[in-house]
Amino acid sequence: MTRPATSRAVLPSILFIVSVLMSAPVWAQLSTAELNGRVTDSSGAVLPGVTVTATQTATGLVRTAVTDENGAYLISNLPTGPYRLEVALQGFRTYVQTGIVLQVGATPTINAALELGSLEETVTVEAAAPLVDVRSAGISAVVENERILELPLVGRNPASLVLMVGAAVQLAEATNRSAPGGVGISVAGGLSTGVGYTLDGATHNNPQENVNLPLPFPDALQEFRVATSGLSAQNGFHSAASVNAVTKSGTNRFSGNGFEFLRHHRFNATSPFARIGPDGEREDDGLKRNQFGGTLGGPIVADKLFFFAAYQGTVLKQRPASFIAFVPTAQMLAGDFTTFASAQCNGGREVQLRAPFVNNRINPSQFSPAALNLVKRLPSSTDPCGQITFDVGSDRNEKQTVARVDYQVGTRHSIFGRYFVQRYTAPPGYAGGDDNVLKTRNQGTDAWSHSTTLGATTVFSSTTVNAVRFAMNLSDLDNYQTPFFSPKDLGINLYSYDPGYMVMNVTGGFEIYPGNQARAAFLNDTYQIADDLTVVRGNHQFGVGGHAQYWVGDYISTSRANGNWLVDGRVTGAGLGDLLIGRITSIEHGAKNLLNIDNWYLGLYAQDSWRLSSRLTLNFGMRWEPYFGQNVLNNAVSIFDMDNFQQGIKSKVFLNAPAGLIYPGDEGFPAGQTGLNKQWWNLSPRGGFAWDVRGDGRLSVRSSYAMGYDFMSGEYHNINAGAPPFGNRSIINDPPGLMDDPYRTTVGGDPHPIVTGPNTSYVQFGSFGTMDPDINSNRIQSWNFTVEQQIGSDWGVSAAYLGSHSDRLWYQLALNPGIYMGLGPCTLNGVSYTVCSTNANLNQRRLLYQQNPREAQFIGPLDLNTDIGWQNYHGIKLAAVRRAVNGISLNANYTLSQCRGTPQNPRFNQTSGGYQKLDDPSFDEGYCDQDRRHLVSLSVGYETPAFERPALRVIGSHWRLSGIVNARSGARLNIESGLDNAFSGIRYQRRNKVSDDFYTKSLTSYFNRDAFAQPAPGTLGDLPRNAVVGPAFWNVDLAISRLIAMGATQRLELRLESFNLLNHFNWRDPLLIFNAPTFGRITTQTGAPRIIQFGVKYDF
Repeated sequence: MTRPATSRAVLPSILFIVSVLMSAPVWAQLSTAELNGRVTDSSGAVLPGVTVTATQTATGLVRTAVTDENGAYLISNLPTGPYRLEVALQGFRTYVQTGIVLQVGATPTINAALELGSLEETVTVEAAAPLVDVRSAGISAVVENERILELPLVGRNPASLVLMVGAAVQLAEATNRSAPGGVGISVAGGLSTGVGYTLDGATHNNPQENVNLPLPFPDALQEFRVATSGLSAQNGFHSAASVNAVTKSGTNRFSGNGFEFLRHHRFNATSPFARIGPDGEREDDGLKRNQFGGTLGGPIVADKLFFFAAYQGTVLKQRPASFIAFVPTAQMLAGDFTTFASAQCNGGREVQLRAPFVNNRINPSQFSPAALNLVKRLPSSTDPCGQITFDVGSDRNEKQTVARVDYQVGTRHSIFGRYFVQRYTAPPGYAGGDDNVLKTRNQGTDAWSHSTTLGATTVFSSTTVNAVRFAMNLSDLDNYQTPFFSPKDLGINLYSYDPGYMVMNVTGGFEIYPGNQARAAFLNDTYQIADDLTVVRGNHQFGVGGHAQYWVGDYISTSRANGNWLVDGRVTGAGLGDLLIGRITSIEHGAKNLLNIDNWYLGLYAQDSWRLSSRLTLNFGMRWEPYFGQNVLNNAVSIFDMDNFQQGIKSKVFLNAPAGLIYPGDEGFPAGQTGLNKQWWNLSPRGGFAWDVRGDGRLSVRSSYAMGYDFMSGEYHNINAGAPPFGNRSIINDPPGLMDDPYRTTVGGDPHPIVTGPNTSYVQFGSFGTMDPDINSNRIQSWNFTVEQQIGSDWGVSAAYLGSHSDRLWYQLALNPGIYMGLGPCTLNGVSYTVCSTNANLNQRRLLYQQNPREAQFIGPLDLNTDIGWQNYHGIKLAAVRRAVNGISLNANYTLSQCRGTPQNPRFNQTSGGYQKLDDPSFDEGYCDQDRRHLVSLSVGYETPAFERPALRVIGSHWRLSGIVNARSGARLNIESGLDNAFSGIRYQRRNKVSDDFYTKSLTSYFNRDAFAQPAPGTLGDLPRNAVVGPAFWNVDLAISRLIAMGATQRLELRLESFNLLNHFNWRDPLLIFNAPTFGRITTQTGAPRIIQFGVKYDF
């Protein structure tokens, strides 16, 4: 699609941000580290006035500090990497420690004891930084560059390493509406959109979906730290966790690499759901994947100016033949559904078509001409159940480029600049012509993502350091599809805003052009600036600062432009049966969805790390994050005022709007274009302590508390913006004109196309999403208690309790639900019905229609976006780590947890997709979507030594094995009835629980149907939300490498990787619609069958 135009004046916005922020510094050690410690003499007496010098050995960067009256020193804002520490005082031997590697966000405590002697005498110690954190109160872990490169990462996407820190579960990947590479990860029970990402100290979240922007490939990353609980006051905007990634920099030595990774289908296992070929074997997916690239870094001017550049390209060709659908068979087209309703086609349970269709037969004379025209365009099936298994091309290309320059201006000033760009392209799955139209499930994509960061660090003195960052993230995504047919092409009397396409979902049958695959374009531009100031005064390390961000988004989508057609089988009992007779459950129809928004963010804070004694440190601070809301620039936002509706007060902006709806410019609408009152007093207290129990840095007890806020995704207004008079979206339920003429009984026929203006006529029973003007950002309170112990020189273990309480979670209340009026005859507004409560007369039974039919005839679904949701999380996390010594490394985590609360949707809600009960949202209390009772993550590495015997040296030296084991409990699942038993028009209604014997756990029938029952008409099911658990997951990935030295500084690595080494068949979650014949059936697997990858890398 054509990229949506943005009218934002970028330069004035940036200038405004700069003018605000130059006077509002922010403390940011997000991409750097610090060294601290205490200097004593051999008797333990503290030594003030000692000069402590930290030298980055790779670049020659030198920073110094002088110990205070307590013998303490602190050197902040140090770039990551290897360091040499020198401690010197006249009358004492100089102490030197090497082997120190500073990791991002690390605060290691390194104490030194000086011996009497000459300053020229040197005592040198080779020792790594301690494993135990005795200064910070939160919980965090670092994944260093060596592990990033060694471990077998699926797709070489570093974001997956977040799962290795424990208490983390991936709920989703970024949708096809945003830049590929993002993941939705819940950490310690937080929202999947609650993880804040920074790259080189600058925000790196995609504001559209609040997941990460693409991260550079492993060879371009130095390391990253994941903070999982007790975030300090410098962290804002997201509250569940913080991921701080750092790109590589050049050094005084020219170095780099070149690499190639290959996959080919002939070496891989086949999917258990793949189509069976003529030879009786399952077909492979045709995978051919080539990933190649390299890095180069070095000095431009020694000790002063450095560069780093990296490139990776990925070319993938794949046609998985494992997609399953059901289409009408020749027998069904003759009116005979006997076989389709038999046990062999329904998981061992025979079904019957509903009355008046007896003996599982439907007279073909009742078939809809439009439906038959559609069936002609579907692939045919010789399977007696109508099953077809088909392939869809998943070809794609991806290119990443990273460039960075670091300049050490002098001993007190350094600057850097980094640019990262990714382009992702994929052709559509459907090729047009005679190709299978069901392949429209895969759209084509052309996506760009640009990230630029500039930074400067100034050392005013050994106790005062300032760092400033400016960043700009731009992303542009275009989703497209090969045209196939419109409703008009099938003989349907319905206007198409986007001819050539049609969205349809037939329960238990097939999908054409799913709504999330429709043509769309999304643009996001983010500009940000931050200034970091750190001041050390005595025993206090003060930080003050803030962060400002401006973001603009332009979105256009077409999923309802030709009607979004749903057929759920509620008439005949089979989705395909309803389709053939033209009984459409609902059609959601409207213009192209346009959403133009911008948003300001401001966060200011102050905090202090107070060394109360040599063994106890207190951390406390306060952050201020007002919530301004999103400006909807095309004014596509509304508020519903019940008093105005009851008094007949109408909008003066849109003259034909029904009473109660008000828009920007109307009296009573909050100032601006957000629909919200600004929330100025979002304060976030943070506090905690770290206790070095014995004073030797080997045993610590730490605890912290933090309050924070999660800001909503950029497209939260997506559905709201499609309401009349903008998208003029309406829902036609069970149209009397059937599939062929859905607007037949509407006065004036099809009201589309509609042009928006002050005098726009509103469609009957339009769909509206409105805002609560007092809504506020999600609020999360988290706390932890941790005991951490170093064992020997190489092992560390810890045990932590993690807890959180989230409230002000956004979800929808249906203000205009249908009212159940029994199944007998009735008269509504002068119209008689033989059955009073049906799907067809839902709009006439709605709550507001009973009060004022004249105005309410233009109001169908009316959802209020409100913030009354909550969730509670409690977990125990056990961890063990062994740093890489003698070739062996290990990192292990186990988490036992539980999360309960009400539902929430951090992206955007669907129409009528909120709370089931208007007067009792607690009815939907249950397990959180992110609840996983058990989580296990284990990564190990081993490298054989260099043997002395020549033959053994050639054969056995420098083999490296690296593995990852992941295991987790099954996801919490919500079983839906598939029918509107309550006749309210609200989606996702649940079943009644008959027994606790929920499972049979087979591929064709994972659930025991007899454990559930449809609720009585007019009632909601009593089965709690997320009451059942899906299949568990476990997986082993392994990499084997041979490292071959080629001189002192060159090395060749030959690598073999196996993803899902044991080819374990991890079942994906079963289908959850009880009304569908496929209920409880598992049709796909989680992850992939075993994949073999070959690699070669040359390092120099």
